Amino acid sequence: MQDMLALGEAWFESQRREHLAVTVNYQPQVGLARDCKATLITGRWDAVDSAGQIVRVETRDFFIHADELAQDPQRGDLVVMVENGVTRTYRVSIPDGSRQAWRWSDRSERLRRIHTMAVAGASAVPNVSLLVRAAGVSSAASITDAQIKSQLTLDLGQNRVIARQLVAASQYLYVVLPDSFGEPVIKANGFLSSAWELTTRSITFDGQAARAYRIYRSTYAVTGTVLVEVA
Repeated sequence: MQDMLALGEAWFESQRREHLAVTVNYQPQVGLARDCKATLITGRWDAVDSAGQIVRVETRDFFIHADELAQDPQRGDLVVMVENGVTRTYRVSIPDGSRQAWRWSDRSERLRRIHTMAVAGASAVPNVSLLVRAAGVSSAASITDAQIKSQLTLDLGQNRVIARQLVAASQYLYVVLPDSFGEPVIKANGFLSSAWELTTRSITFDGQAARAYRIYRSTYAVTGTVLVEVA
């Protein structure tokens, strides 16, 4: 027998995305910015202040499906959207009267309701100061942009300082950094290592402009667990 509630949820979600959603740019503090289909509503919260008076807070809440935003939202993440031709920025927040910044809004726990507050005076400039960094292992001796994005672990940072525990099986170690971060010092299991081959080229990551990157590959393929520290 078909699950009629599941069918109903799927139908509602298809209608929400088609008729009740706009495209927003979700900018997490950790990870890459991405475009999502979101439905915006107003949330109202009641709390009691230290004087015993009821304080009412209004939030802007976004419904975003887990298919488009897999990671749990964190306080401080940004949601950027265009309203009536004006770009606005909202920050994920925990309003008084709530214990968390988001909650599930469907039985299947796939549709999140994310609480946000408008960022006063924000001009909604994208995360240009946070640039993509990558580290990981690959069997490719000359790694492609697509392999960097699919095989290595990406994050965002303002500098080149990272530490990653990499597990290799006859694979090369890779560290990929924006050229603007300067020349790094790389340690392997606590020891300075000069056994790295360097190439440079322009790479375009999702949500960011093309820029020059330094691609460091271990001179030899290795097997085992290696703590790679970059400074």
